[in-house]
Parts: sequence; structure tokens; C-alpha cells
Amino acid sequence: MDKNRLIFITSGLLAVFVIYFGCDTKSPSMKEAEKVRALDFRPTDFINIKRAAISNLSSERRNTIESLDFALEQTNDESKKAEYHKELSRNWMQFGYPALAGYHAELVAQIEMTAESWSIAGSTYNICMHQSESDRERKLCGNRSIAGFENAVSLDPNNLDYRLNLAVTLSDFPPENNPMQGITQLIELNRQNPDYVPALFHLGRLAIQTGQFQRAVERLERAHDLDPSDMRVICLLPVAYAQTGEEMKARRFSELCEQ
Repeated sequence: MDKNRLIFITSGLLAVFVIYFGCDTKSPSMKEAEKVRALDFRPTDFINIKRAAISNLSSERRNTIESLDFALEQTNDESKKAEYHKELSRNWMQFGYPALAGYHAELVAQIEMTAESWSIAGSTYNICMHQSESDRERKLCGNRSIAGFENAVSLDPNNLDYRLNLAVTLSDFPPENNPMQGITQLIELNRQNPDYVPALFHLGRLAIQTGQFQRAVERLERAHDLDPSDMRVICLLPVAYAQTGEEMKARRFSELCEQ
């Protein structure tokens, strides 16, 4: 059901953490996780990805990137730099290189320093994490996605979507030293906000993945009661119902999903 999962969802890494040295909104565990990601990060990774990408681009696309790179180098205006990075991010995504799109989205976030821009960076890297066929690139994008969402949550801890995106990314790309961290965050998010449908959906999805089908039904039915129009829930319910032997309900929701 990956097509129904809508997670909304780099050089200068040291700058990312230096920015937050004076901020106490991050928990000790989050700060420790950032240290682990910092040790695992190599700025040359994106240089190498870009070098390989440039060699595969058509002359027209290469000229587009090089023109934007040149304009970026010529300006000292931070707002203009952010706009050029945004344009580079859009182009790299369009050209099929989400890792480089994430890289430039992160540079935008470092300039703008808003929760929204960090969330966009996290989401862009998340696309790379799910699409990459390279384990190394997937790990790189996964770590940067988590870092982006962590920064978004730090700047706006009351935004449920940012917290959800972080928890889902941690569950899809679990840290080796704390593989249950994402699940724990999702459960806590649901406990604090029992009517928040996206958390119920993802808990249902994860319950299916772990073979807890009855629990999946309970969570997805609750989500459907709260929002009968959510197609992600509608299209996942047949899977849960089929596994619990409720064939009539499975067929009914399959038909709704196909409408």
C-alpha cells in the first residue's frame, strides 16, 4: 500500500547543529541521535552524487543546473540564495535525483530557519529514502530526513504533522540503537491525540506489517469513523479485513477504494 502512504516527507551539517546549540527544546535522546548521525555523515557524498548525476544529464538539463549554480555563486543576498536553492531542488527532483533535491531543500532550511522549511527538507529526503536503489544513498537520505523532521519539531513542537512525519520516518528507517523509537512516538502521539486520523492510519499500517491484524482493524475502523472520506484508510481496511476473515467487509471497502 506504499502508493497510499502520504508522508508529508548536505553539506553544512555542522551548521545545522551549531544553530541549535543554544536551544533547549530538544531532548537529550534527540541530541544524542544527532551526534550519531553527524559521525556517519560525509559531505563528499552529495558531491559524488552530483558528479555522477551531471554526467547523465542532457545538455539542456546540464545548462539549467549550471546556470543556477553560477547565479548562486554570484549573489550574497540570503533571500536570493534561498530562491536559487529552491529552484535547484525543484529541478533535481524533476530530473529524478531526489537526494540532490533534498540537499538543496536542506540548504534552504538553513537559510530560512523555519519549521516549514525543515519539514520540506525532511519530506524531500524521505522521497529519496523510499526511491533510492543504493543502500548508501538510502541511509544518507534517511538520516537527513530524520534530522529535518527533528528540526521542524524543535521549532514547532505542537504541530502534529511534523511529529507524525518524524515518527513515521523513524519507524520506516529505524535507528540501529533504538529500533522501536518511531513506534513509541506514534503510540504516544495517538495517546495524546486519540482523534488524530493520520496517527491511527499509520498505526494500522504498521500493525498489518507486524501481523497484528485485529489491532489494525480496530485502529483503521476508528480512523474511518472519524473521517469516512480518508481514502488511505478506506484502501487499507480491505487488507486488514481479509486477514481477519471478514470477507464481506473486505470486498465492500475494496469497491469503495476503486471508486
